Amino acid sequence: MAVERAAATGLRRHVCDFVSAHAAIEQASNSYDLRDRIIGVAMTSARHVGDPGLAADVLAELARLRFFQDRFAEARQIFGEALGRYRDLHDVRGQAASLTMHSYAVRAHAKAQMRMGRSAEALPRLEAALATVRGKDDRWGQAITLRVLGQLHLAEGRLDLAQDYLDAAMSIWDAMETPLWRARTEYDLALLHRRRGDAEAADTAFTHARSVFHERGAREYTEHVELPV
Repeated sequence: MAVERAAATGLRRHVCDFVSAHAAIEQASNSYDLRDRIIGVAMTSARHVGDPGLAADVLAELARLRFFQDRFAEARQIFGEALGRYRDLHDVRGQAASLTMHSYAVRAHAKAQMRMGRSAEALPRLEAALATVRGKDDRWGQAITLRVLGQLHLAEGRLDLAQDYLDAAMSIWDAMETPLWRARTEYDLALLHRRRGDAEAADTAFTHARSVFHERGAREYTEHVELPV
């Protein structure tokens, strides 16, 4: 792999830079295994370079990856470690990004809480995270947070609120031209339509979402064979 050859030939700082550049490609291609491998090489390279700031950057990328892999407890832990390193370094750039990174950690924690049936604890923290990413004009963060809020309200039976949040997320995915994440949110909407008793809308959304999952080689294609009753 090119990134491994670059590390072996001493271009370690470039390897670390490559991780961020690859993230945008991965978000479209769903190549989580490849990104995991690249981050591992980049972490080793950051240690060789002896730049703790680069190591913190790579940790932040690893935390984002774990979030996208639905490994929320790990994501929260790694985000916390990256934040701690930025603070220890008094890294101005890192400190400027710390609120945005904290919002990622909050989302990861909220997803874990939702899985444990503790949605009421997650709601105010997610609303605060949404305010943070809006203040930073982080469209990606906004869309993900809106989606998680929609999932939370859907799980709690607040269907109108759930639809508002999920529709808002869909609008951002459309503007950003991110079909895979749009399909993931469309799957949530399919669940919502099913809860409302609108079988036709549910089937339409589900069928379209699965077609994107198949086209993109996403894990959801095999995970979501049919809508749960």
